[in-house]
Amino acid sequence: MRSIWMACTLALTLSACGGTQKPDTLENEDESEEGSEADAQKLQIIEYEKKAAALVAATEQLGQLQGQLDEQQRRLSIICADYPDHDVCQPHTAAAYAREAFCADPEFTQHVDEVVNACHQGECKQVDQAAQISRAQYMLLTQRLPHTLVTFNAARTALDRNDQQQLQRFLEVLQGEKGYVIIVGRASKDGNWRKNIEYAVKRAESTRKYLVDQLGIDPRRVGFITYGHEKMYLTALDAERLSEKKMSVKQANRSALVFSYPCFDVANAH
Repeated sequence: MRSIWMACTLALTLSACGGTQKPDTLENEDESEEGSEADAQKLQIIEYEKKAAALVAATEQLGQLQGQLDEQQRRLSIICADYPDHDVCQPHTAAAYAREAFCADPEFTQHVDEVVNACHQGECKQVDQAAQISRAQYMLLTQRLPHTLVTFNAARTALDRNDQQQLQRFLEVLQGEKGYVIIVGRASKDGNWRKNIEYAVKRAESTRKYLVDQLGIDPRRVGFITYGHEKMYLTALDAERLSEKKMSVKQANRSALVFSYPCFDVANAH
């Protein structure tokens, strides 16, 4: 009888111990899971920080490399002026020959000279009915001169960074700083036409200011034109022909068309 009583007492004791221990075990397991999740989140944040730091470093390095590339291109231009027969200078030499051929034919350039000289003398400005330049003269410019189209947002007159880079590349390739640059400002048909002419003028002026102030082009070598409301607008065909980018007619007219005329000589200007 006594042995039975002792066995029951032992069983109850073991049962009580098991009952008090189980909640502790579960609680510890929960804490362990929460700790693991928190650690995982910390590791994820650290990984994000590493990626962000790597992105910043890569961007800075890219900027430095771009600066080095621009400097190398400038040095190459100087070297090729002295050693045009060197293999690395062939593209520069070919471009120089193309410019010489472009400017060598008087019949090819004489009509353009008239327009450019008018601009140089300050006659190419905003005019209500575009009396200073005819449609035929404008078409002659688009057919004979290298050009690029930069666009603006609605009711905006400042160039964005992409358009600035586009202009810089265009003029560097053509060595536009050695000739004359003509800017034709435009606006869309939305709203009052007088206000649109104002936008067109400001877009041309903003583009000219960038070329002179930021790219260092001689102000005597940059002129601008804006048409009156009757002759200002580009058509869908014009938009497709003037730009490689897909754009609507409205977008194409919120623009400045920039021509580079390499044959102009400031010293001999009329």
